[in-house]
Amino acid sequence: MDLGSHRFFNHFPAALGAKLARSATIRKFPDRAQIFAEGDASDAIYLVLEGRVALTKRVPGGYSQVIAHKAPDDYFGELGVLDGSGRSTSAFAEGAVALGRLAKVDFLKILSQSPWHSVLRLFNHVSENLRSTNERYVTEVVRKEKITLIGEMANGMIHDFKTPFTTIRLAVDMIATKHADEPTQELCRTVLRQIHRLGSMVEEVLEFAKGDAKINVQPVRLEALFDSAIENSSDALRQTRIRLQAKPTALVAPLDVDRFLRVLQNLTTNAVEAIGPKKRGRITFSAARKGKDCVIAVSDNGPGIPHPIRDTLFEPFVSHGKRGGTGLGLAVAKSVVEAHGGSISYKSLPRRGTTFSIRLPMVAA
Repeated sequence: MDLGSHRFFNHFPAALGAKLARSATIRKFPDRAQIFAEGDASDAIYLVLEGRVALTKRVPGGYSQVIAHKAPDDYFGELGVLDGSGRSTSAFAEGAVALGRLAKVDFLKILSQSPWHSVLRLFNHVSENLRSTNERYVTEVVRKEKITLIGEMANGMIHDFKTPFTTIRLAVDMIATKHADEPTQELCRTVLRQIHRLGSMVEEVLEFAKGDAKINVQPVRLEALFDSAIENSSDALRQTRIRLQAKPTALVAPLDVDRFLRVLQNLTTNAVEAIGPKKRGRITFSAARKGKDCVIAVSDNGPGIPHPIRDTLFEPFVSHGKRGGTGLGLAVAKSVVEAHGGSISYKSLPRRGTTFSIRLPMVAA
């Protein structure tokens, strides 16, 4: 994007806007670089030319929470420049970013020369930005409080589950000892698998609430991982018309098996709910090598992701048309993938299905 064509300069008469544009400098930041920190002096306004910027704010509890994103043709940092306060947020590059930097002294000089209606137009826009950002901040504070509460509940559940889980395991072991026939043995193995999964799910929610996705990485054959995920889902899928399958792969990747099985389970559950019980559905696991990375894909032929939730899909408590669930599935999956040094994204088309792609380094992070 050309600096002079940025919409920020439209707030001013043409001659003054052009003069202000000439005073700007272009700054480039690599992925995850900090542009400024909360509390820093407000010495410039930034115009986004390329890439995306995340604005974060410390919330009660000491966490930093993303409260806004800025894309090309957006700008940020103007509030502190106008009122003389320090930065109210921190700003970080998400991917490579190119910004136009307007020094405070140059901006205020041009502003003082501008007609009153130009100043009013700028202040109206600043007011709108502030209102929307405040609303997002309040939403995130409430969301963080919900996550903390769920973490406390999960911690209590882990403690309370220990005794009944032990009792169930002892009972299953006794049944397996007395009945050696294969159908009974398989049912016992299924019960034990599901107990282990239930315990892992609760622990995972607890770790997510703490912001600490612990992983135990080891080389894993993805074909075996897919087979385990299919086996874990077989009981639930038996009551549907959905087929879960995996494409052959010889890839081996450094993974935490239990954590990644949960990621695949979350994605599979979402796909099953999207497809519904009446449609003849298909869900497919696949993996491919791409450069130094491995890309694991989970594809379905469902109706696609609804537009209202696409921008917030990986945020906690986001769901659409579900009768149950916490809305934490994809948020937990994202945290596990990122703990592996990877990333997760999706492509979705109405009535043509959705594909989630997980990109992971082939060398342990």
